Amino acid sequence: MNPVSSRARTPTARKLQLAALLRHLRERGGITQRDAGASVWPRSSAGSVQNKIARLESGDTGIEVDDLNRLLSVYGVEDGEIAELALRLQADTSQRGRWSGYRSIYSEPYRRYIDLEEDAALIRHVATEQIPELLQSRGYMEAEFPHGAGTPSATPHAIKARLARQEQVLFRDDPPQVHVVLSESCVRRVQGSKAVMRDQIEHIISLSKKWPNVVIQIVPFLPRPLRSTAIPETGILERFVLLRLAAPPLPGQEPGHLDFAFTRKGNELAWSDEVRHYETLWRRATTAALPPAETRLFLRDALYSFG
Repeated sequence: MNPVSSRARTPTARKLQLAALLRHLRERGGITQRDAGASVWPRSSAGSVQNKIARLESGDTGIEVDDLNRLLSVYGVEDGEIAELALRLQADTSQRGRWSGYRSIYSEPYRRYIDLEEDAALIRHVATEQIPELLQSRGYMEAEFPHGAGTPSATPHAIKARLARQEQVLFRDDPPQVHVVLSESCVRRVQGSKAVMRDQIEHIISLSKKWPNVVIQIVPFLPRPLRSTAIPETGILERFVLLRLAAPPLPGQEPGHLDFAFTRKGNELAWSDEVRHYETLWRRATTAALPPAETRLFLRDALYSFG
C-alpha cells in the first residue's frame, strides 16, 4: 500500500494521522518533546514548546508548513516519501465551510466524532435503550422528533443529517466494518409505536443479511443456559463506540491503526482516553451476546411482541 493513499478523507482524521506520525518519528529518534519544540521555536519557553508538541501529538492543534519542515529536519527525516506524507496530511485541515446546512445542528464534540466515523475502517458500538443512529430506520428517526417538538426546523435537519451519515458510512463503495452489540432493551423499548418498532427490527435484520460489513449481536435480558457468565452490568449499561482509523504505514512497515473511544451519557457524546478499558468491555459484550445468526432468530421472535 502506498502510504499517501491512506490519507484520511476528513480534516479531523488527517490531523490525528499526522499527530501519530510525528509522535512515531520523535520517539524513533529518542528526542524529548521539549528538545523537539526548542529546536523549532527557540525563542519560546521550555514549558511552552513542550506543551505545543504535546498538543500537536494529541491532534489538538495543527502546525504551519514551515514549522513542520523544521520539525521533520529535527527528526532526521531524509526519506522523501515520509516527508511527502506528512505534508499531505498537514494540508487542508481547516473545517471552514464543512458544517453549514443541516450538519450545523451538531455540537463540536459530535462533529469530531462524525469526521472520525466517516474515516473509520472499523466501528464497534455498544448500545442500550435506543438503536444507534447508523442502524435507525427513517420511521424510528421521525418518532424521536414528534411533530411540534422543539424548533420546527430542527426535525428535518436532524433526520437528513442521520440519513446522510448512513450513506457516507454504511452504503459507500468502500464501507467500514460495523459491529454493533445491542442490549435487548434497544428492541423492547417502544419508540413511536408498535408499527415503528416492527419496521425498525425488520430494518436491522435486513442490514445484517444484506450487508456483509455489518455484524449485529444482541445481549438478551436472560443469558442462555450453560453460558459462562453474563456481561458485567457496567459493560452493557454503559454506551460507547470504538472507532479504528488506518495509520498510514511507513515505508517497509506493516500498516498500523489508531483507536479512539467515545462514550455516551444521556445525549452527550464525550471523547475518552480509556481505550484499553473499553476494549475490555467490548470483548465482554461480544462474549455475552448471541452470535449473529442467533441474533436474527431472536429479532424475528421479537417482531411477534409488536403484533
